[in-house]
Amino acid sequence: MEFMSALGSQDDVFRPSLFELIAQEKLREMLQPAVKYILAIYAQRHPRYLLRLVYLQDELYAILMLLVDRHYLKEWGASFAENFYGLKRVSSPSTPTPAAPSSPSPPLTRTEIRHSLIFLVLVPYIKAKLDLLYDRVSGGASARLFGNDEIDEREREEMADPQVTAKRRMVLWMIRVFRKCYPVMNAVYHGSALCYNVGYLFGKTQYYILGLRIIGMKVRRMSAQDYREHYQRTNAPVSFAATSSSSQSLILRSAHLLGVTLSGALEFLKILLPMSIFFFKFLEWWYSSEFARGGGGGGGVGQAAAKEVPPPERIKPDPRGTPLPPTPNTCPLCLTRPIDNPTALPSGYVFCYKCIFQYVEKSGRCPVTWTKVSGGVGGLRKVYAAGAGGV
Repeated sequence: MEFMSALGSQDDVFRPSLFELIAQEKLREMLQPAVKYILAIYAQRHPRYLLRLVYLQDELYAILMLLVDRHYLKEWGASFAENFYGLKRVSSPSTPTPAAPSSPSPPLTRTEIRHSLIFLVLVPYIKAKLDLLYDRVSGGASARLFGNDEIDEREREEMADPQVTAKRRMVLWMIRVFRKCYPVMNAVYHGSALCYNVGYLFGKTQYYILGLRIIGMKVRRMSAQDYREHYQRTNAPVSFAATSSSSQSLILRSAHLLGVTLSGALEFLKILLPMSIFFFKFLEWWYSSEFARGGGGGGGVGQAAAKEVPPPERIKPDPRGTPLPPTPNTCPLCLTRPIDNPTALPSGYVFCYKCIFQYVEKSGRCPVTWTKVSGGVGGLRKVYAAGAGGV
């Protein structure tokens, strides 16, 4: 806490630094790939039950974060990522004054929680869906880099077709408008975040993003009094009023026990979700390292050699094909020895490049095995002698 305080303003020790705020934003961004990866791993093991959930992973993640952030906003006055870094949200009028900086802030109201959830869950979900839609209608990154003239030409031809319905024309028009306007909207979205970050860094504004300014809330550091008040509230004994029916008292106690269990499970996410991020990063490193391929460790090389795939069986010559010459390193077509510019076919036999190019171009077959050459002359492969300097 002392180190983080030194990064912020010396006049207000409870004003978080921009580095803390960006760190909690990055933590939130890393949660979704980790959750998606874990879901994909288990979907491969149990496709009958989880494969459908993979197609709804964005919606499932949004619902998960809605429940988690709602719990933390209600209990701690902060989102999950903010609470992980010891931050809280306060409404602008209720920000503690310098005279009493460590005084606990009042809990967030239902309206403030709803407004916070809109910008924590709903806005990122809509933004992710718009990004996917733009990638689909714009042709991807390559089309944006090298131009999408082909897409525009295809749409113009479809618009000029008299058989196209009015509804389809309207859809095409909306797609073209979206493709032109969304890059500007995206630039404004990220540009506003950058401007507020810079303004917050130099103390020109109390809001580090536009969303907080819209809902009128600030992010502050939690004080020792905030933690003390929270634990006093959660650990306070619960008394049940005497009722005429013992079954009602049992129901109330069961509901309280269930609520405490769910609350404890959500609090445990403070440990579980960061661990899932580290697990995700570890798996990324593992599958990209030599250990995953058997090359690491003491017996990695021997194991790799033991698992080496044997070469396929040699394809025998066909009676209808060209007979093989009696001497090696001889072209079966022109009988030239040695083979001039040796070129191999997928069948494994080698010929002179000029001979086999003309033969495959006309017949599309291997002259020895009589098998079809996939791709025609595109299936020809040049053969280099051992130690040759060919490229």
